[in-house]
Amino acid sequence: MENVDRTIEEAITKFQIVMLYLNKEIVEIVKETGLSNLLSREQIEAMRIIKTEGKVTINELAQLQNIFKTAASKRITKLEEMGYVQRAHSDNKRIKLITLSDEGEMFLKKATAVMTEAVKERLGDKFTTEEVHNFVDQLTKIDNAFKENK
Repeated sequence: MENVDRTIEEAITKFQIVMLYLNKEIVEIVKETGLSNLLSREQIEAMRIIKTEGKVTINELAQLQNIFKTAASKRITKLEEMGYVQRAHSDNKRIKLITLSDEGEMFLKKATAVMTEAVKERLGDKFTTEEVHNFVDQLTKIDNAFKENK
């Protein structure tokens, strides 16, 4: 068990470091591709969260992005002004749910394609298709394990 603990500790450390580098690279990609002239990395991240979750509240978005509710609200207001998201009342009418608009879906699809190409260029031929699939599968397992323990 001790060996597993050490391996998990190493995985956590490497993951945190890789995520720092990856976020830095994404900022560079967003700048290089001209996407930063349109939206910030954080705004694109918010749109990606909304796309993944289907619909979110401001509170949920703030928690997922690890920011204050006021910052999430400002972010959503800007995206709403640009026509990329829309607010709708939930069933109980008190809570507003944020969803992507059709325009937001199209923008995110284009942004994702641009970022995917840029990441592929940076990675080159260091990974096979099978390795990428295995990596995604492992991330999915980790994601599911954390969701089960909520």
